[in-house]
Amino acid sequence: MLSSDEWRKRTFEAGVVRCPACDSPNVTMGACAVGAYTIYQEYVCEACGYEFQDMFGPIGCLPVSNANNDARGIVPPAGD
Repeated sequence: MLSSDEWRKRTFEAGVVRCPACDSPNVTMGACAVGAYTIYQEYVCEACGYEFQDMFGPIGCLPVSNANNDARGIVPPAGD
């Protein structure tokens, strides 16, 4: 089984969530809990039934004003 650090490194490099127990790509996302500074995502492997979770944190924030938002809530880059 992969350690947490090995699993995160492999996941970010490949861009695909794989089961840390059996390395299957058949992983289903479960519940997600959002806190003030963390996001917990649960996963279930469809191949072996292993359940695991990952914790994420925000890496930054962009200043936003309602005048610059389009209808989809996307903020255009400065100078556009």
